[in-house]
Amino acid sequence: MLKFALIFLLPFTLLATDLNEASVFDMMERSAEDKLINKPKPNPQIHNKSALPKQKISPEELKNIVPTDEPDLNIPDSQVYDTIVTKELILKAVKVPKSVFVGEIFQVSIEADTQSEFDFKFTTNIDENDIKLLNPNGVEWINQGDSKYLGTLFLQAKNTKVKHLKLELSISRNDQTYQKSNLNVYLPRFKEIRSRTDFNHIVANELEVKKFKTSKFDENSLIMIVELAGKNIDIASFHLDDKTILKQGVDTIVGDFSSQSAYYFAVFKPNKTTLDFSYYNLEKQKFESFSLPVSVEEDDVSTQIGLNPKQSEFSTYKNVILYTLSALFLVLTFIRKRFSYLIATVLCIAASIYAYNPFSKGILKANVNVKILPTTKSTIFYTSKQNENIEILNEKNDYVKILFDDDKIGWVKKDDIIKN
Repeated sequence: MLKFALIFLLPFTLLATDLNEASVFDMMERSAEDKLINKPKPNPQIHNKSALPKQKISPEELKNIVPTDEPDLNIPDSQVYDTIVTKELILKAVKVPKSVFVGEIFQVSIEADTQSEFDFKFTTNIDENDIKLLNPNGVEWINQGDSKYLGTLFLQAKNTKVKHLKLELSISRNDQTYQKSNLNVYLPRFKEIRSRTDFNHIVANELEVKKFKTSKFDENSLIMIVELAGKNIDIASFHLDDKTILKQGVDTIVGDFSSQSAYYFAVFKPNKTTLDFSYYNLEKQKFESFSLPVSVEEDDVSTQIGLNPKQSEFSTYKNVILYTLSALFLVLTFIRKRFSYLIATVLCIAASIYAYNPFSKGILKANVNVKILPTTKSTIFYTSKQNENIEILNEKNDYVKILFDDDKIGWVKKDDIIKN
């Protein structure tokens, strides 16, 4: 009877096992692992079927599994690193004087707000029809913090008609323009300086004449060259409204407007006795005048400050000293019969020969422009019409200082000379 009862209960026992009901082993608090032989060990990383790896994982699921700060993988490649949002460039004039003289150097300060903490390259352009920008290296924009920059413009008005300044500022990154902006700056009231016949159009804190020299320019005219220096000045503005001056200009400007030097030259008829001019001194608030006497010096140099080396007194004294030393060492050689005196004699004689004719000969090519000074923008005072014999006095960079047969001196390029 017991056997039939066990057989009758067996199906219900198996059904209860399939329904996850507690088995006999569970009731005995024993591990279910004892029920199967060689059962594979469970993977501790997989707790249910939904955690099993898929064949493909979407970018959104990947972000949920592994947090990342990478950009959205679905956006175009061209936009991955282009995250700068263009913002308005705001310009404002913060410092403008109330009134200045025509020709006076004055400052205007501009504030630029980029509204961004990025570093930019600044490019400044202004309309210079009636006003001149004097910044030697362009406008420098200085970071003031909070994405704001300050640029200072040094300006000079050419007349009283100019009322405002048109300024354009562009900022760029990686050679690409980021933003542009324009500003109309209302300028100060410009005052014309009281007219004087000898006014040289210079308005400055200081103007000084260092030295000057008058020489024969050609058969019919003279040339005076004046070395000038000044402060808060634009020497390029030097110009005399004098009908007796045939030609004038400014050469070799050195320095910026804060401290500057240059050469002014004027060609005029021989009957002129003085070169007169005046400038307006801003510090003293008055005109200061100069009167330079016209006196042609015997050692004619005609085209630049400095003596003609062949005609200078120093050259004559040098030759006398060398000749005297040569004779002295020659006498000591015979008296004391020492080889060292003989060497000294030979050296002195060689130096005397070189001092007598230290300059090499050459030929200036035809159609060559001869300049007053050895600079690219120097004034041309003569153009050779044919090959001419010259002497080479000196060399400086790519220029050669030459002496003509009529004692004129000028500068030409090295390539314009054929050396003998």
